[in-house]
Amino acid sequence: MAPAALLGRLRRSPVSVAVAVVAVALVVTARMAHSEPDFPHHPPVACLALVAVVLTTVLAERSLGSLRTLVIGVGAPLLGVLATLLTVTIGSALGEAHAEFAVGQPLFAPSVVAAALLGAASAAMPAQRRWRTRAALWTVVLTLVLFAGHGSDLARALATLLGTAAGAWIVRRASRPQSRTTRVTARTVVVSALIALGAGTLVTPIVPDPDGVLSPFADAMPDRSVVVVGVLLLLAAWLVHRGRRTGIALAIGVLLTLTVVLADVFLIEPVKDDAVQWQGLGLDAIEWQVTLLGAWIVPAAVLLAVLLLRPRLVRARFRAAGARRDDLVEMLRDGDAGTLGHMGTWRGNATWTHPDGRGAVAYRVRGEVALAVSDPACATADRAEVLAGFTAFCERNGWVPAFTSVHEPVRAILGAEGWTALPVGVECVLDVTTFDLRGKKRQDLRTASNRADREGVRDEWTTLDALDAGRRAEVEAICTRWASDRRLPEMGFTLGGFRELDDPDVRLMLAVDADGHVTAVTSWLPVHERGALTGYTLDVMRRGDDGMPGVMEFLIARTALRAREAGLTTISLSGTPLAAHAGARSLVVRGSVLLARVLEPVYGFRSLQRFKEKFGARHEPLWLVVPTPLHVPRVARALASAYVPGLRPKHLWALRQAHRAAADARAVAEARAAGAARS
Repeated sequence: MAPAALLGRLRRSPVSVAVAVVAVALVVTARMAHSEPDFPHHPPVACLALVAVVLTTVLAERSLGSLRTLVIGVGAPLLGVLATLLTVTIGSALGEAHAEFAVGQPLFAPSVVAAALLGAASAAMPAQRRWRTRAALWTVVLTLVLFAGHGSDLARALATLLGTAAGAWIVRRASRPQSRTTRVTARTVVVSALIALGAGTLVTPIVPDPDGVLSPFADAMPDRSVVVVGVLLLLAAWLVHRGRRTGIALAIGVLLTLTVVLADVFLIEPVKDDAVQWQGLGLDAIEWQVTLLGAWIVPAAVLLAVLLLRPRLVRARFRAAGARRDDLVEMLRDGDAGTLGHMGTWRGNATWTHPDGRGAVAYRVRGEVALAVSDPACATADRAEVLAGFTAFCERNGWVPAFTSVHEPVRAILGAEGWTALPVGVECVLDVTTFDLRGKKRQDLRTASNRADREGVRDEWTTLDALDAGRRAEVEAICTRWASDRRLPEMGFTLGGFRELDDPDVRLMLAVDADGHVTAVTSWLPVHERGALTGYTLDVMRRGDDGMPGVMEFLIARTALRAREAGLTTISLSGTPLAAHAGARSLVVRGSVLLARVLEPVYGFRSLQRFKEKFGARHEPLWLVVPTPLHVPRVARALASAYVPGLRPKHLWALRQAHRAAADARAVAEARAAGAARS
């Protein structure tokens, strides 16, 4: 970056620069004085807190502006500390035990500023990211208040509340478009409670002199048991979040054990030992009894919640059913599901329908991921609502929603909510209203068409049901023979085969030679928009052993001409997987190119893209959209399982052999070329 550009960025972020300078100065001064700026027993925590202050300041200044960041960064912590000081002073005067313990403790820490600024900056985030950020922030803040119970923990909670409220007020005043509300599910509540209990249990032995209302957890068990309980609760939270029955069983077991142990230590044993004596209605006595009772009731309440909500926590089983296929087909015709929408009607998919009938989403589940098949079938105006409804449906069932091969409008809607989009291919769309075979760029198409005329090859526009038994057998033989020649299993999901031809809405364009035999097959899926047929999408493309060179160019060109004569507007040559486009990041492009190169000897994705370039179609990016970057590995595994369900180690070995054969072929070709050049 040029010095002038760097200086310009620094001038646009004066508060962030000042905070960074102060943080560095504090650390350097503390090191020179052989002391630490905060948390004397945990110097690394102090450094991390200062780093957090700098990062949250940068985030807040970018989203809220310099002046607002300065006001919130100073005002919210100051008011939080003053309110905590007032609470401690009044509480200690009344004899409240926790307040008396907090007297003399430091009420300010750098993390108070970081929490306030993060709460304020979250208001400007997209809805999904805002919800996740606030859930994580408040889980941490409340855990420290309930388990550590220091004065600075209360100040941090109050500053977070004030910062969050100030950020929400500023964003509303700025007239920011309101996003749809994120629904709080039973799974979210239970997982948050388990995380708070587990993290708080682990925090209690680490924090010096814990005095939170739930800190007696640590007094009821040895230190090793405390650590084990905390780890098991966090593990249970992770498993419950993924909808696993083992996580529910683990949570029930740990919470039941914890409840029994705490009841025994704080209730049963004191009663047996006559240690429970009436101390009157003094504030200290009532507070201590409520604290012990709360330490037992909290895990018992979470246990009760897990038991009552158990049916809603288990991940639902996916059942591919065609019962609603007719509903989906009707919505595909009446709505705007894009050029790939008809793929949702294929076997193996299920259909989710909006409760109000606004639209539908075709999907299939692999592992714990619900893979939506391209754009939803609905009107353009209802698209955001249908996407939100399907996302909530997936969350209730414990699935991760993933929208595969969607177009730019869907990516834009989800991207505004903070979703992560990755390019997965390019779709080639041909405008048939201006298509013809003239011009230098159409030379290959004209050559194929002229050759077909000379050899007596004709095109036949039909459906599978309309074929007689002989023609149907020829079509099936061409499709299955092509698939059997592959070193890897035939791909599925959004790539059809012979089975997908058996649909009255799917048209076939066949190449028939002079003897009346089928030599090549293409299939075309219907594309509807607001009740009208507007075009077709290429799906199956198979060539027989005796098919003439250029037969595919011939069939596609004839289909485009037929579509123009029928008054249609476009035909899609479908998407090419792993084809990079201009909207992708450079790192993602390199990854796509590398993966396409690995699969090229078997599936020929790059060759397919070069073939489609002959038709002069425009490129439209196809996206994979997932909730967060952390979901990408899980979704990638689910996609691999959906596209190649029969993949085995022997197929990977076959892929390696194919690469070796391709390398040998290139070496032979280069040797021949070199020999020809020498001669």
